[in-house]
Amino acid sequence: MPTINITSNSIIAPEQHFRIFAGPGAGKTHLLVNHLKYVLQHSQRLDCSKKIACITYTNIGVETIIKRLKFGSDRIEVSTIHGFIYHNIIKPYMSFIAERFNFNVHRMDGHDDHIISRSKIKAWLTSHISRANFRHPYSYEQLTRLPQYIPAIGNWLASMQYKFIEENLEFVMENGKAFYIDDNGGRVNLSKVNCLDKLLPGLMDYKKIFWEKGILHHDDVLYFGYILLSEYPFIAQVIRAKFPYFFIDEFQDTSPIQSRILRIIGEAGIITGIIGDEAQSIYSFQGADPVQFRTLQLANIQDYQILDNKRSTIEIINVLNYIRQDLVQISTRNTQGERCQLLIGDYHDAVEHVKQICAADLTILTWDNITANELKNQMTSEAPTNNLIDHLYSIDDSIRRSVILSCLRSIEFAKEKRFKDAIKEMEINFRNIANKDIRKAKAIEKLTALLSNYENIRSAPLYDFFTLVRSEIKSDFTNLSGRGAAREFYNSHTYEQVAVCLKIEDDRSPSKTIHKSKGDEFNNVLLVLKKESELDFILKRSLTKEEYRLFYVAISRAKERLFISIPELAEVKQNSINHLFDSINI
Repeated sequence: MPTINITSNSIIAPEQHFRIFAGPGAGKTHLLVNHLKYVLQHSQRLDCSKKIACITYTNIGVETIIKRLKFGSDRIEVSTIHGFIYHNIIKPYMSFIAERFNFNVHRMDGHDDHIISRSKIKAWLTSHISRANFRHPYSYEQLTRLPQYIPAIGNWLASMQYKFIEENLEFVMENGKAFYIDDNGGRVNLSKVNCLDKLLPGLMDYKKIFWEKGILHHDDVLYFGYILLSEYPFIAQVIRAKFPYFFIDEFQDTSPIQSRILRIIGEAGIITGIIGDEAQSIYSFQGADPVQFRTLQLANIQDYQILDNKRSTIEIINVLNYIRQDLVQISTRNTQGERCQLLIGDYHDAVEHVKQICAADLTILTWDNITANELKNQMTSEAPTNNLIDHLYSIDDSIRRSVILSCLRSIEFAKEKRFKDAIKEMEINFRNIANKDIRKAKAIEKLTALLSNYENIRSAPLYDFFTLVRSEIKSDFTNLSGRGAAREFYNSHTYEQVAVCLKIEDDRSPSKTIHKSKGDEFNNVLLVLKKESELDFILKRSLTKEEYRLFYVAISRAKERLFISIPELAEVKQNSINHLFDSINI
C-alpha cells in the first residue's frame, strides 16, 4: 500500500496495523496519545478486563505519555519493553522453563543490572566445565590468585549480550573488553585462543549462578521472553486477550530480539502500531537496528508519514532539512526565530557566551558522559581524559570497588535531588539487614553522613573518600595496601574526577549526554563538539553513520535557539554553511 501523508492531529482507524515515519518535532507523542484516547472511545474490542498496551523506549517517555493522557490511564498499560515483558510474560510463565535453566522463580523480584562479583567469577571458574584444560599462563590457580585476571574476566563478562546467529539466540562477547592495566600503565588483553575460547563453553553456567538465586538481568528479560513466546504460542494468545491493541513508540531503537518478540505478539492478531524515524536510531551499542523499523511485516499494515515540525523555529528547521534529504520538514509554527550560532573556540568559553544570552534556560548536550558531568558539576579539579571507572574496574578488588562506587553514586543522585534513587543505591551496602524499614533508615543515616562531608572530599584524593566510607559506612572489605596500582589510583585521582565518569540513568540535569536527551525538547540547546571532524554531519549532509545521527538528534531537540561549539573550523568550511549559521570566534 502507498504511504499516506498525515499530521499529528490525524485520526487512524482503530482496527488497522500501522507504521508511522516521522521526523523530530513531528508531534509523534501527541499523535500517539490522541490515538490512545480515540481507541478507548471507539473500539469494539475493549471491555472492563482488557487494556491497551503502549510501549516506549525510556522511563522519561513513559512518564511523558502518562502525564499527557489525563484520563483513561487505568485502561492503558504504558511501560518500557522490558517492563511489559517482565510483568506479562516472565513473571507469570517463567516457571515453565525454570528447571531447564536452574532458575529460582520463588526468589525472583524484578530485573537488575549485571553487577560483576569477584566471588561469583571465582565460583564459576572453580566449577568450570573446561577447568582441566586451563594452561599456563591461564591455569586455574593463576586465574583465581593473580590480581589482574579476575577484573579482566569481569570486564569481559560485563560485555555479554544475546544475539541471533542465524536463527539461534546465543551469547556474544566483546573480547576486546578482556584486559587489565599492567604496572607500567599498559593495556594487556587476555588471549583469545588460550583463555577466552576455553571460558566460552561455560557461559550458561556463569548465568546460572545468578539464576539459582532468582537474579534476573535486563538482557535476561528479552532472552527468556523470546524463549517463552517461541515455545508456548498460547502466551501470545493470552496477551492478545488482555491487550487487543499494541502500540510502540521509538521503534527504530528496538533490537532484533525485541523486534522478533513484537512480531510474534503482532502475528497473534493484536492490532499493532509502530512509530519511529530511522534517522534518529542511536542505540546500536544496545543492539538497536534501524532496519527493523522499515522491514517489520504485518498483514495489511498501512504506512503513514508526517512531514510537519511543530517544535522548532524556521532557522533550526532549515539546518535539519539541509542535513537530511530523505524527509523535508515543514514548519507549523511559522516562527522565523534567531539565527543559529557556530561558536569557534574553547567549549568552556562557549558555555559562558551562551549563558549570557539564555541565562538559566540552557541545555548543554555532549557526546561523552565525562564532559556533560564536568559542565554540570562545575569541577574544581582537572577533568579526566578517559573513563577512570573503567580503569578502576581493571585494577581494584570487586567488593571494595562496589562499596565505593555505590556510595559515590548515592551522593551524586542526592545532589540532583533524586533522593529515592540515592537511598536505594545506599541500601546496596546493607543487604544483610532483612527488615526493609531498618535497612532504609540505615541508608538515610549513612547518606546524610556522607553529604555532610561532601565539601571536604569533593576536591580531595579519592583515598580520603575511601577512608570516610570505611569509617562511616562499611568496614568489612579489604583495606588498601600501602603500594600497588589500586592505592596509586586512589591517591592520584580526586573524588570529582571519578564522579564525572559515572553514568546516571534518566538524567534530568541541564547538562547531559545526547542519548539522555532522546525524546525530550528544550528551548535553547548548546551542542558541544570536541573536534572539527564531528561537524561533518552538517558539512557532508549525511546521516549514514550513527555518529552523524547522534548529532542530528542533538540539534533537533532545540525549540528556540541553537548553538554549536567547536574548537576550530577551517574558513572554507565556515563559508560553506554561512547561510545557516553566524560564525563567532570565542
